[in-house]
Amino acid sequence: VDFSLPERLNLGSFYLDVNLEAGRSDKTAIYYRDRTYSFLDLWRLTNRVGNVFKALGVEPENRVLLILEDSPEWVASWLAAMKVGAVGTHAYTYLMAHDYGYLLNLIRPKVVVVDKTTLGRVREGAKDARYPKVFLVAGENVTDLQHGELSLGEMMKSADARLEVEPTHRDDLAFWNFSGGTTGRPKGVPHMHRDGVISYESFNHILAYHDNDIVLRVPKLFFHYARDPGMLYPLRSGAAIVLFEERTTAALLFNLIGKYRPTVLINVPTMMRAMIQTPEDERADLSCLRLSFSSGEVLSAQLHEEWVSTFGSEVANRFGSAESGMGYLCNRPGEVKPGSSGKVTPLAEIKLVDDDGVEVSRGQPGLLLARSDATARYYVREHEKSKATFLGDEWINTGDVFTQDEEDYFWYLGRADEMIKVSGVWVSPLEIERTLQGSPRVRECAVLGVKDGDGLLKIR
Repeated sequence: VDFSLPERLNLGSFYLDVNLEAGRSDKTAIYYRDRTYSFLDLWRLTNRVGNVFKALGVEPENRVLLILEDSPEWVASWLAAMKVGAVGTHAYTYLMAHDYGYLLNLIRPKVVVVDKTTLGRVREGAKDARYPKVFLVAGENVTDLQHGELSLGEMMKSADARLEVEPTHRDDLAFWNFSGGTTGRPKGVPHMHRDGVISYESFNHILAYHDNDIVLRVPKLFFHYARDPGMLYPLRSGAAIVLFEERTTAALLFNLIGKYRPTVLINVPTMMRAMIQTPEDERADLSCLRLSFSSGEVLSAQLHEEWVSTFGSEVANRFGSAESGMGYLCNRPGEVKPGSSGKVTPLAEIKLVDDDGVEVSRGQPGLLLARSDATARYYVREHEKSKATFLGDEWINTGDVFTQDEEDYFWYLGRADEMIKVSGVWVSPLEIERTLQGSPRVRECAVLGVKDGDGLLKIR
């Protein structure tokens, strides 16, 4: 993949403004409720939000935090934060008040964008935080606002629809990812403007969207897997995205698929199972789909085969991380090897190493190290954890164990801290499950390490 990064680079402009330059002003960018938003509508909405941010004192490098349901305001706020040179961050909409208190203290946002769903809990969480100074409440008929809370809709009415784009440097911070809470609370992972372009180029080289694509996502936008391949990459390519604020269910997805006939589905295995289990007369026809993705959890060969026999289309499994800022493994359409995580993506490098950091031979399990120009450099205020993850020469320790087969496909064996040592040998519960599931006599299985009477781990 050959491309160069200009020194002046603004991701908000990169993803959105390019569409006006390409003559797509009147083309649909967003389907939401019973409305459509053209690229020009989204551009104006984004610019108005950007001017509201500026009026509230948001300056380059200030952080903006989004805690609201998926909506055009979510999209516009994310793009606007970067267009004004601020740093975009986001959180799940169903956390507890104390979780929001933790995040507010970690992020120290200048402005938090919320909605009716989240305002009460975020307001409660803010009692123990020094930030933010301002809550912007998105949505219609916003009432009962307290001190420091403003209606985003009201403020946008008087905001200019033209916005001066901050001439950010490619190495300025643009957004944070969050590394999952498996080892405690989520860790902030700052990324630069360059990282967003590199991850897009990598994706686009093997899975390019067309401007006539319609993209539907199962996970919500605060997951980077949904935010990037499910929102930003389609917009950059002139494709349309479907947004909905409700919690995702199989019934809702089938309804949306029937209504919008999406060409791309960003899915997760749990929802794939729920869709397969939906009675046939309650399903929509999925023949509209050109591409389907899965990420976020293991997609077994068994589930993939059930999906293909039920709906007729393959699913490309992807694997990446908050730290890497991109998907570094992916199955290619038409070359899917069920159960695998695919091959290395363009612009990424990977190696599998043993406990001493020495590369393992093919077919042997190894800890996966990844490297690319989109990789982050540290966790916010986590120096010791940063040293364990962000290694020398720009390699990151993903904490995931894989094998690589003779055809360059990678197979996930589990987290390094979930491997079980039995009789001195490291064993992957997942690999045993995968093998058992290959038997027609096994319907479902789970493999665990259980201590016996002598306190030794045995596989059950």
